[in-house]
Amino acid sequence: KLKGIDTLLNAELPAGTPMTRVTYFLNTRGYELQAARGSHTVVAVVRHVNTETLQPEAARVTFHFDARDRLLEYDLEPAPAQLMQ
Repeated sequence: KLKGIDTLLNAELPAGTPMTRVTYFLNTRGYELQAARGSHTVVAVVRHVNTETLQPEAARVTFHFDARDRLLEYDLEPAPAQLMQ
């Protein structure tokens, strides 16, 4: 269900991307940043229209960074319905 968002993030934010680049990407696209647990974590609600299905998708994405603030990985979970709008 979140394949479009996963594809977008894999292409735009590969592993090793600096935290500053990740937050710049999120901010320039207007994605909502949320409170994160820990200094090496960024959480955002990413909305995207899947180009294959033309269906809107929304995910809460947690980005995990190493001690040098380089992206290690991210986790996707479906965003709550109220965040879909």
